[in-house]
Amino acid sequence: MRLGWLVLPALLFLAGCAASAPGLPVREEIAPGVSLTLPSRPPFGTEANATQLVRASYGGRNDRFQAAVETTPLRFALAMTVPSGPRLMTIEWHEGAVVVRNGIAPRGLPARRLLADFMLVYASDEALRAALSGGDLIVSGSGARRIFRNGELLVEVRRPTGNVWEGPARLRNFAYDYELAIDSHWVAPQ
Repeated sequence: MRLGWLVLPALLFLAGCAASAPGLPVREEIAPGVSLTLPSRPPFGTEANATQLVRASYGGRNDRFQAAVETTPLRFALAMTVPSGPRLMTIEWHEGAVVVRNGIAPRGLPARRLLADFMLVYASDEALRAALSGGDLIVSGSGARRIFRNGELLVEVRRPTGNVWEGPARLRNFAYDYELAIDSHWVAPQ
């Protein structure tokens, strides 16, 4: 089951271990026959810090989590928690590697899948095109991104047109039937 991790209330357990994903670059399937190659370095551009509230919908369920994101051209860090609760997981992506530290998230929570979803929403158009294989990316000036294969819409993303880290974003994966609604707030450096 793709994204079975969204059924958090039923699956929460302590797993305070650290694990590294395979070395990068690595491919992650985003739809049947369509994949993104996670590059050696995070593709999110200049330095950004954001806090996010994410609603994930899958299989009739709605789950929420909070995230803190820090990114530079060389490093991406994501800390996920249950709203006002314990840590689910942290992910660090830096030159050629991803390090995952699980909190109460299930061991099978796919960090590469989360990173692919982050790329779909927050990577530049050029970085996304370079990473995509098996599908066609169509971008509109209104902040919409659509991925097609043989004329079929597989993934649709709507994101802010200015600072992508400030405002609402939505990712809808029609192929795997899930949706992420992200309310992101850019945090100015101090």
